[in-house]
Amino acid sequence: MAVIETITFKLNADASADAFSAANARVESEYLPAQAGFNAGTRVTTLAEDGTWNIALRWDSASDADASMASFMDAPATQDYLSLIDMETMIMRRDVEVASPASPAQDHAKRLYLEGIRDGDARRAVEAFTGDRYTQHSTGVRDGVEGFVEFFEPFIERNPDRKIDIVRSFVDGRFVFIQAAQELNGGETSWVTTDLFDTDGNAKIIEHWDVIAPLGGTNPAGRTQIDGATEITDLDKTEANKAHVRRFIEEAFAKEPTASFADFISAKTYINHNPDAPDGLDALVEMDRTSREAGQTLYYEKLYQVIGQGNFVVTLGHQVWNSIGYCAFDIFRLEDGMIVEHWDNVEVLPDPADLVNSGKF
Repeated sequence: MAVIETITFKLNADASADAFSAANARVESEYLPAQAGFNAGTRVTTLAEDGTWNIALRWDSASDADASMASFMDAPATQDYLSLIDMETMIMRRDVEVASPASPAQDHAKRLYLEGIRDGDARRAVEAFTGDRYTQHSTGVRDGVEGFVEFFEPFIERNPDRKIDIVRSFVDGRFVFIQAAQELNGGETSWVTTDLFDTDGNAKIIEHWDVIAPLGGTNPAGRTQIDGATEITDLDKTEANKAHVRRFIEEAFAKEPTASFADFISAKTYINHNPDAPDGLDALVEMDRTSREAGQTLYYEKLYQVIGQGNFVVTLGHQVWNSIGYCAFDIFRLEDGMIVEHWDNVEVLPDPADLVNSGKF
């Protein structure tokens, strides 16, 4: 989860505020943009009446902040900055960011969806809610504002009756996830969509990934692809839950597993919304066993994104089943550190020759 790093300090007795401001600007323009996880546009510098400087900035995670700190002391662009600070006065702290229900990034993602597609105002919405770039990973949609418009304006014309309900949405730092149900032309077609948005320092959308699949009926457990729990809890457990799910995908769902499903999934409760799956850990183990014996192993080639908010974790990965590659979103709900509920959405990877953008990942 994103962290806010705050540093307070005073300058050396012979250092001027003007000299420090120039050195500080160099850190911001030359050093920080090259650091993974730094959120451009979030760094704020203030000066108190007693001469105390305060700098606050936002990182995607504590590990990103740690990696930057490891190189900060020796980087050429930071030396003037460091030489002006009285190191004995420096205090640094980090606080985990808790997503607000009024997250502007989440608001922009939802409004692009609802106003741009459901309400048919494609151009105005994409111009209003995207940033300096809009990198697209949706099949058949080119990058940028014009790519969005050229795809969705004909879509809107072909489908004059569009019902879209946002079922779940989570925020993790600059990332926003949305799961939605779409019904077109009075039920002529229905889809479940899963979308991940990356946003900039102004909470404007700069990149988008999705998976779209038919929304069917109930699975062997009588569950649909979208029903189930929606309440977000356990915000303090976000990072632990993300780490747990990452290990589950990378270890238990590897081509050659190094851990068992039972290490990650509750033996007491496992609610599965996969269209073909029953509930329960034992059922999942049996499905995995029979598919492997039939030479149709389901595994993850690579995990690209892991985002979470409290008890929910979402992954985006390259899944392989029966030697066919898929783009897969998985949603997990956890209780007491174990997975208790699961939704997924998969789409066959397009032929590279048919791509109009950089691909699903």
